[in-house]
Amino acid sequence: MRRRTLLAAACALALPAPFSVLAQQARRKYRVGVLLPTKLLAVERLAAVRERLASHGFIEGRNLSIEMRYPASWTQASRESAARDVIALQPDAMLTTSTILTRTAQAATSSVPIVFAWVADPVASGIVTEYARPGGNTTGFSLRFFELTAKRLELLHELLPSAKRVAAVSRAWDDPPIETAWRSAQATAQRLGVELVRLDARAFPPRSTDAHAFLILDPFGVFGMSSAMREIIRYTVEQRIAAIFADVESVEAGGLISYATNLHDDLRRGADLLARVLRGDRPAELPVDQAARFELAVNLRTARAIGVKVPQSLLLRADRVIE
Repeated sequence: MRRRTLLAAACALALPAPFSVLAQQARRKYRVGVLLPTKLLAVERLAAVRERLASHGFIEGRNLSIEMRYPASWTQASRESAARDVIALQPDAMLTTSTILTRTAQAATSSVPIVFAWVADPVASGIVTEYARPGGNTTGFSLRFFELTAKRLELLHELLPSAKRVAAVSRAWDDPPIETAWRSAQATAQRLGVELVRLDARAFPPRSTDAHAFLILDPFGVFGMSSAMREIIRYTVEQRIAAIFADVESVEAGGLISYATNLHDDLRRGADLLARVLRGDRPAELPVDQAARFELAVNLRTARAIGVKVPQSLLLRADRVIE
């Protein structure tokens, strides 16, 4: 009789737990703050966060409220003001996008859990101490796109083997992940017999360049259709220079080719981690997730405009071809 009672008690403790968690989610009201780089991205991307959180049982208007903020401009003061606005709402957790906004949020709070997306290398950037155990109040989803720099240069060489001088383009040469990407590109360039030079995206268009092709290091799509992205795409098309980009969005906007993760999917993966934090997982112990799927995109309209013939071998491997 005692054994039957103990078994019944054990079953009572074991079985209802998932249902009790769901019931708690349904009863409690959660508040999430989302920090995005621009108003345009807030309009375009916030739906992905809503949909993903809803799939985990956090439904806006029922048991969830989402407060979205973005800097009025890209100055430090404006970024800090947007982060303070989110924290003042006393959210249960924050979702931040981009390395800079994540750092800004961390500087503003050590108590509100932070989940990031669109961060290239959170360890090199000092956002977390390690991937397996991030420490502090922050975890998230890593793009890993700087790890793809060598692959991008290989693809550019396959596309245009005659390009023996390539300009690596960035607007953040003092950022540690960019230095990591540069060293990776240098090693690959030496193996391919390519001369690699630096070009500052903040001084675009360049007064002169004898580069045969461009290797774009920054994922400009993180900031939407930015003026920097537009200027680089315009310049490469006008000067008939082949360029490989670090985000699919640049190719959609007229860039030639890219090899990268999908920013929309990356944001959804960040929302998955956010749901775990809302359920009670501690960011310090929640491993940083990393992108495992990458897309090769080719814009054939641009290829024709600049007179580049895309090899069939590349087209067959492309995930997206823009006609």
